[in-house]
Amino acid sequence: MRKILGVGMLLAVLAVSACGGGDPAAGGPPGVREFGLSDADFVAHVERTQSLIADCMKRAGFEYIPVDVATIGRAQESVRKEPGMSRREYKQRWGLSVTTRFDDPVRTIGLGPNVQIMDGLSAADRVAYELTLFGEGRDSDFAFALDEEDFSATGGCTREAVAQVFTPEQLEGTYVNPKDVLVAQDPRVIAAQDEWTRCMQDKGYQYRDDQDMIIEDFQKRLDALLGGDDPETLIGERLTALRALQAEEIAVSLADLDCQERHTDAVFRQVETEVFGRPVSG
Repeated sequence: MRKILGVGMLLAVLAVSACGGGDPAAGGPPGVREFGLSDADFVAHVERTQSLIADCMKRAGFEYIPVDVATIGRAQESVRKEPGMSRREYKQRWGLSVTTRFDDPVRTIGLGPNVQIMDGLSAADRVAYELTLFGEGRDSDFAFALDEEDFSATGGCTREAVAQVFTPEQLEGTYVNPKDVLVAQDPRVIAAQDEWTRCMQDKGYQYRDDQDMIIEDFQKRLDALLGGDDPETLIGERLTALRALQAEEIAVSLADLDCQERHTDAVFRQVETEVFGRPVSG
């Protein structure tokens, strides 16, 4: 996901970026993959993580088949996207997929052949399998956390594995990819971000800095509405409230898309091409 950094966050992460990140041996910019990895390092990180997850699951008495890099890539292509759908078509249907979509294709795809393993378990064993693989949250799978560059909610064997492969800084939810920092410090991007904020304000929304703020807002509101219940079980006033929240999310996401298309998309493409030789935003 493209990070639109506010001034405060930009100043903080510039200090971190100056101390490391990227490819020190090459002395050039960071890689363009998640966590500033090069293509080769990305493959190595995914393969090692999947191998460690399998080892951890085996010690717990469960079968887990390491998922290949191509499958993880396909899962990432479904993070707030749908193959064959344009950005606008997706947002018109699901917004940002916070309150509107509960089928979780990213997790399903990202588990690869392990979906069949889980489907063959009894209900009790499946719960135990998921707890072992994901931890108490049971909803932070590797492919999604990797794409979001946020391992802070991972648990179980997934957490044990990523902790051995990624740096302590990369495990924090506050991590910012040095690739994003290089782009965000460009004066043209800073000006475009300000225009995005004004555009959103003109549409009646007070969100600042990045799309993450919108996602976090709707996630908190959804959690408060559900109170831990399955959204598919809502009836009456709570169901009406959910539908209203979904409609609002779709409207906000379309406003965000319009402001991106007007003010930030072209600027990001230009700056990224100058720095990395090609556009790199997801």
